[in-house]
Amino acid sequence: MNVLRALRPRSYRARIAVAIIAALAIAVLMLQIGWRVIVQGQVQDVVERNLALQAQEVAVAVDRVGVDGAIAAERFLPDTSMVVREQGVVLYWNEPVQDLDARAVGRSGDITVTLERRSEASGVDDWAITVALGIGLVGLGVLVWLLSGRLARRLRAEAQALADQAERVAAGDLSARAPEPDDELGRVAAAMNRMTEQLDAADARQREFLADVAHELRTPVTAIDGFATALADGTAHRDEDRTEAAEFIREEAARLSGLVRDLQQLTVLDLDPRIDPRPADLAELGRQAVTRLSADAQARGIDLQGPAEDDRVAVVTDAGHVETVLANLVTNALRATPPGGRVRVVADGDHREAWLRVEDTGRGIAAEHLPRLFDRLYRVDPARGRTDQSGSGLGLAIVRRSAEVLGGRMEVESEVGRGSAFTLRLPAAPAPVPPREATPEAVAR
Repeated sequence: MNVLRALRPRSYRARIAVAIIAALAIAVLMLQIGWRVIVQGQVQDVVERNLALQAQEVAVAVDRVGVDGAIAAERFLPDTSMVVREQGVVLYWNEPVQDLDARAVGRSGDITVTLERRSEASGVDDWAITVALGIGLVGLGVLVWLLSGRLARRLRAEAQALADQAERVAAGDLSARAPEPDDELGRVAAAMNRMTEQLDAADARQREFLADVAHELRTPVTAIDGFATALADGTAHRDEDRTEAAEFIREEAARLSGLVRDLQQLTVLDLDPRIDPRPADLAELGRQAVTRLSADAQARGIDLQGPAEDDRVAVVTDAGHVETVLANLVTNALRATPPGGRVRVVADGDHREAWLRVEDTGRGIAAEHLPRLFDRLYRVDPARGRTDQSGSGLGLAIVRRSAEVLGGRMEVESEVGRGSAFTLRLPAAPAPVPPREATPEAVAR
């Protein structure tokens, strides 16, 4: 085994040449076998039929004129062995000829003539064909070696391009791309290029995200530093100035705390946290979310509605993640809806999936923003990006990642001036949902 491994070709060229030459050798062997079995067999049949006719004619001649008939016929039968018998007794025979493979017997009365001759498809033809095939095989081998060299150089060049790209990517150069020829290695190169493009895009998003986080953090930190400096150096010397500065510091600290909290939550979700799937009722989770946020809705003058009391939508899921999604979606809907508007939470499902939809009659979202709506720190209107009505810019990113963790997906529909609808879709569960208990503890959750 070690000897065979040591003899195994190392280069592409040698492997290709060996494979093609082996295929040609098998083809030559099959051709030789076919020649012997088919061609020689047919030629042998023809020779033996002719020889049988000749043996019959010689037998008739001997029966008519005696041994002289055999002697006369011998002149017309070169390279042929002849034996003439009369009732088993040999009357005449000529010099034996070697390597005879065609034989025929003719009879006339008591005379039996046996003729033997070399077949035209045997003898020298065998080695001539073998030599010709051998020369052809050598010639083909040389041609294969030359062609395999060209193919091997192409394969080496393509493989080297892929190796160079991999090394550049490993070194941090995500702009590296490999040529994509129209062959199997071209498919590998295309897959590696797509992978590198995705890595490049992810790296760009990561850098953009870090820059946005730094910007988001800098805003409240700058405000806190400014007002703290005013308090420290006496610029805010009046009581109302100090009160205002302290209030601004408190608000910006709360904004900073919320951003850090959302970053932490998103980081946890990115690590694929363990979920605790249990039978749950999406309609009940929707009613609980409405109960928790009803005071905020009333303060904004917005009609907040939840699923009907008798609605039941069975799922097996992690209720904590669903509550996170609902809290973000309802809070965003309240912020986007003017006083007098309506926000509604709807729960429904079928035998394949269940869903929770949060609908609002707010300002809506333009179509060009929808593809990036769930991106991190993406804001539809940067001009309103840092008012007290805005969040951290991570809420919808948390929503999408939570949906993915739950094995579901998010959908959004929106029209400017008419409102938006965000839908969380989850796999449906055949298991029955336990009866709802309207306890103070459930409402507090």
